[in-house]
Amino acid sequence: MENKTRAKLLEVATELFATKGFSAVSVRELTIAAKINISAISYYFNGKEGLYEAILKDQLAPVLQALKEVQHHISESPIARLTLYADQIAYIHAQRPFLSRFIYSEVTNPTEYGRPIIENHLSQVYQFIDTTLREGIAEGSFRKDLNVTYSAVSLVGILNFYFIAKPLVYKIFPLPEQADNESEYVAHAFRVYLYGVMNSTAKQGTT
Repeated sequence: MENKTRAKLLEVATELFATKGFSAVSVRELTIAAKINISAISYYFNGKEGLYEAILKDQLAPVLQALKEVQHHISESPIARLTLYADQIAYIHAQRPFLSRFIYSEVTNPTEYGRPIIENHLSQVYQFIDTTLREGIAEGSFRKDLNVTYSAVSLVGILNFYFIAKPLVYKIFPLPEQADNESEYVAHAFRVYLYGVMNSTAKQGTT
């Protein structure tokens, strides 16, 4: 019974926090939506703040797990590891539609409780990309003049912006209706990231 109550709170609170934001959701609203006693939030999570932290950690856990799995493929090339990570991000976003909302909310309007969790998450992602890009440069897969920091930030943006802005993207851009749009976008965007959009036979203009 206790596990069911805790799980119900997490389920209800995840949607409420994602759609309304931390500050706009009251303890009373949470308990009414979950149909539980008001003391349950304090009992299981030490208050609304603890509940919010638990949700953020739960939402981000698959990303950090994906990082660990990719890093275990040390024998794979840097390009293969980055490709595997990109594929995992597409799958995770498809499975957790609220994840992008939490990331956007904490990046643009951070809370006292969520900011440290998001910063830790982004730091681990950056360290993985940074290390992998440097390995690629060392082995000759990537350009020697590559700005690793800019390239890491670019990849994070490419892989996540689509999901953060998805409602607007679908409204403005004529995307094809298919079940695996997320995977298709990530695969295409990652190819553009690696190889660019310029035809290899085109002459580069001078500036």
